[in-house]
Amino acid sequence: MSFLKINGLSKVYGSGKACTQALKEIDLEVVKGDFVAVMGASGSGKSTLLNLISTIDKPTHGEIWIDDTNIADLSHTKADSFRKNHLGFIFQDFRLMDSLTVSENISLPMIIQKKNKTEIKKRVEKIMEMLSIGGLSDKYPYQISGGEKQRTACARAIIAKPMLILADEPTGALDSGNARNIMEIMKTFNETLQTTILMVTHDPMSASYSKRVIFLKDGNITTISERKNLTQSDFYKKIVACNVKMQQVNAAGGQK
Repeated sequence: MSFLKINGLSKVYGSGKACTQALKEIDLEVVKGDFVAVMGASGSGKSTLLNLISTIDKPTHGEIWIDDTNIADLSHTKADSFRKNHLGFIFQDFRLMDSLTVSENISLPMIIQKKNKTEIKKRVEKIMEMLSIGGLSDKYPYQISGGEKQRTACARAIIAKPMLILADEPTGALDSGNARNIMEIMKTFNETLQTTILMVTHDPMSASYSKRVIFLKDGNITTISERKNLTQSDFYKKIVACNVKMQQVNAAGGQK
């Protein structure tokens, strides 16, 4: 049974001759516990799709069902509440608050949900230990490395046990070593904690940690590549091949 179901999703910006159709009647189903990567060139609709699922933006047409809630129909207030209580986020630029310590940044989602202080402290300590950042508790974001900042952001995303984690280029600002570490963390979230993840990325290596890769072009889903029984190395090669094919199609289209 689908956990996330998208029906006929469209998004149009502007009006008249100046309008841009960012998404065109997209249909997509994601089961609970899935790990889906979304790839595509700039302007393909990746960020728009993520913004709509995150309730940050509203579709022009279509439905977005998460469990039994059509989030496309939620009022601003209810969408805000849904986002705070059920979604976790990981961003390329970390989005940590410099005025708060690492442990305070991680605890924010639970504080917003008005959880018990003892429960918050216990869970923060557990997740920091899990992500090997236990020694950073009292440090501030400007005192730690980029890799440590993203580990902190990952901890913040998972701390309140969200229904869905939305990741926007989570390895985009990291070197290859730290990028792999972050993807291993996300893989652990998915496989050990059964967390459903939808990740936008331009990086085939990062995408190879997922179970499925969806390729977007001009607001349409053009290809869905599934890992199934492939090794990660072979899935990476499959993703690269799909990516090259997409680039060739884009180049050919640009020459017409």
